[in-house]
Amino acid sequence: MESAARVRVILNGDKAQQPELREAIFAQRERMAGLEVRLTFEGDDVARLVSEAVDEGVTRLVVGGGDGTLNLIANALMQHPLAKRPEVAILPLGTANDLATSLGIPEPVTESLALACEGAARAVDVVQLDDAYFLNMASAGFGAEVTRSTPGGLKKLFGGGAYSLMGVLKAWDFRPYRGSVTLNGVEEELALFVLAIGNGRQAGGGQELAPRALLDDGCFDVLVIRDFPIARVGEVIEELESLPDNGYFVRYVRTDSLHYRGESLPVNLDGESYLIENSEFQLIPGALRLVAPQDAALLTHS
Repeated sequence: MESAARVRVILNGDKAQQPELREAIFAQRERMAGLEVRLTFEGDDVARLVSEAVDEGVTRLVVGGGDGTLNLIANALMQHPLAKRPEVAILPLGTANDLATSLGIPEPVTESLALACEGAARAVDVVQLDDAYFLNMASAGFGAEVTRSTPGGLKKLFGGGAYSLMGVLKAWDFRPYRGSVTLNGVEEELALFVLAIGNGRQAGGGQELAPRALLDDGCFDVLVIRDFPIARVGEVIEELESLPDNGYFVRYVRTDSLHYRGESLPVNLDGESYLIENSEFQLIPGALRLVAPQDAALLTHS
């Protein structure tokens, strides 16, 4: 970063008293005297703190929290002109930390904070769904039901594994969603088990739904799993291993837009829950600059 860089950490208020985190911030301030810290205590704080950072010329925001906190920051930044948006860095302090994990950001907070403050930033894409935005993953149908129905206490107790546990429980009574998906100009009517739109690769505490996705390639990856009888689950698993572009149950494609029309479909955008009935997913290339390790698998390398 340039010598005139101004770095500000935004933390979930309930994380601020963690001894390891406080020690890491004090240590980082020895190398970067101007490091600033702000705390959030409720959802509205994020938009206000981001606006303040933009107005005050902050050049990099370090987001201390999980995927949901990062999602709030990204949505707030997208309300400002591209040229005024600070760079974004991740300090993974959440339950799942899916994007940070995929990027290879180190878990020890001292290391992740040093990378966040001193590492290089790269332009990455953002996906828009109606008036909302996300950096990592939108999961719809079964996946969104699992995420939405996992109790907060269970998340804290089991970490990312809580999502897998709830998935097993929900599978017994899941009903598919009927609607149409338009990809690359072709509309298909289907009974939908899973729909995943991946700018990143994993969600729900390590479920790799878009294993070929890249954050900066001008596309998002789409995984469609049509409804299937339990007797044919073996075929579904085989197709999930090969990820065909148009299998009998599984479809995996790359595109920059997707339209859904049909019955009300639960969607989870990086921890935020929505219901959609007639909506467009649209890629916005190079919308944010994100700090990541030089060899991050989620980024293209020339």
